[in-house]
Amino acid sequence: MLENYFVHVEYKDGTERKVATTSNDDFDIKYIKNNACLSLVIKVNIPVEITKIWLEMDYDFAEEDRFFANGYQSWTDSREFGRDDKMADSGIIAKTCLGKKLGLRSYGDYNFVKYSGKRGVFHSHGYAYVRRGEEIDFVGSLSDSKGYTIIKADMRKNKICIFKDIEGVVIDNSYEVFKLIALKGEYNEVFDKYFAMLGIPKTKSQVIKGYTTWYNYYQNINEEIVLRDLESISEVSNINTFQIDDGYQTKVGDWLSIDKTKFPNGLDKCIDAIHSKGLQAGLWLAPFAAQKEGEIATYHSDWLVRDNEGKLLVAGANWGGFYALDIYNKEVRKYLKDVFLHYRKMGVDLFKLDFLYAACIMPNYNKSRGEIMYDAISLLRECVGDKQILACGTPLMPCFGRVEYMRIGADMGLRWKKTLLQRMTHREDVSSQDAIYNSLYRRHLNKRAFLCDPDVLLLRDYNLGYSWEERKLISNIIKIFGGVLFTSDDVGRYNEKQRSQLDYVMQDNDMWVENVSEQGNVITIDYAVDGKAKKLVFDITTCKEIQQ
Repeated sequence: MLENYFVHVEYKDGTERKVATTSNDDFDIKYIKNNACLSLVIKVNIPVEITKIWLEMDYDFAEEDRFFANGYQSWTDSREFGRDDKMADSGIIAKTCLGKKLGLRSYGDYNFVKYSGKRGVFHSHGYAYVRRGEEIDFVGSLSDSKGYTIIKADMRKNKICIFKDIEGVVIDNSYEVFKLIALKGEYNEVFDKYFAMLGIPKTKSQVIKGYTTWYNYYQNINEEIVLRDLESISEVSNINTFQIDDGYQTKVGDWLSIDKTKFPNGLDKCIDAIHSKGLQAGLWLAPFAAQKEGEIATYHSDWLVRDNEGKLLVAGANWGGFYALDIYNKEVRKYLKDVFLHYRKMGVDLFKLDFLYAACIMPNYNKSRGEIMYDAISLLRECVGDKQILACGTPLMPCFGRVEYMRIGADMGLRWKKTLLQRMTHREDVSSQDAIYNSLYRRHLNKRAFLCDPDVLLLRDYNLGYSWEERKLISNIIKIFGGVLFTSDDVGRYNEKQRSQLDYVMQDNDMWVENVSEQGNVITIDYAVDGKAKKLVFDITTCKEIQQ
């Protein structure tokens, strides 16, 4: 895939060059055929800022080919596409002035990747492949620490372009832009080779099973709810984790300010109670977010990222709007280290760290978005130390081999279909369908980069818009693909049927996915449980299992 290409360069002044594939005064291009590896290095005599650089090549797409497009961050929809499919853009609201004010375009890549809106045109972050029958033709970055790699396919014009996002970087010497690998073969074989070349050993983390407060109560939690649901979930076999999610703090960003109305004894009593049940304690934070009305935004505005016009950068619309913390600010770094040290001493074993994309919305300090994100994960790893990280709302590649667990899809909704409002916002919004798609098509990351969190299984009868058959199907899919198995139900209210299904999902089994195929709306999963071959067939549009 990397043999016949041209290099295109767009400079900050708007000029563009098309460069041959041999070395010249500006570029040193190395192609090592025996390893199918391409390294592209820019050498300059005077400082230069390049806004865009890309490789363009011809690719003969067959009618039946499928292109895998990996989304920008955890919540971005990711799947295989055909030449008649169309990739979703940000919604109508996100494109308006109101959407900009709310920060809706900050959730994804809309500010630095151009969407065509055409059928057969897709882009993928970090790596991509073309599936042709049982074989995949793969291309991927071996390092995004200098900037994000974006692979764009036009299946109708038979073109592939590989971009590097190095906006905001002034190059003043020698700079390796691309380090790419091309592989071809069977799915699992290719991904085993890719992660071996990345130097990432297979994870040794255990599957975490248990409970999170979010998908039933959301921010409306309190000490009574936590202790009550802890009591009931602790009676389930094989449970090992209980996580307190958003809602314990007075404002997002003010992590040491506990809402004493909800938690009169702070979090200490809850953490101690979790440990008394023999479970590890999990705690949710959004470390790079500061709610507009919070203490940080009010008293420490110098801690926050500002846009090119000097205005505070709105990182998203959650909690009435929030800003992004500047991870290079010394006081911010000290604050975050103090926060994590406080909760580590309290006994928190697992940190769910959310909305991490906020760190790298815009290039800064002569660093690209990708380099900032790598630095952000390094900071969190330093803060958390030997405790575990469940990352969420983050570009994935900077987390490869550096976090134990990763949400790999959108938040699970309380019903299958997206609401009209959700369809008008952005690709990263709540969507059960997208969550399942991402579990299927990001399965190659599980046990290679980290353990995958497909999001929660919900079996309760109330506060939910699913039939029993739909709830059971979703929970079965989560068991097949999940390295994190959480519910948000008060299982003390379960009937015998619900408890039996939960017990099945939480069993310790050796799960292996052999293949996933898609024919129209019908998904077929070939997998094995403890070495015994199984098959699951369902309709992705209706969430209905198809009996074989």
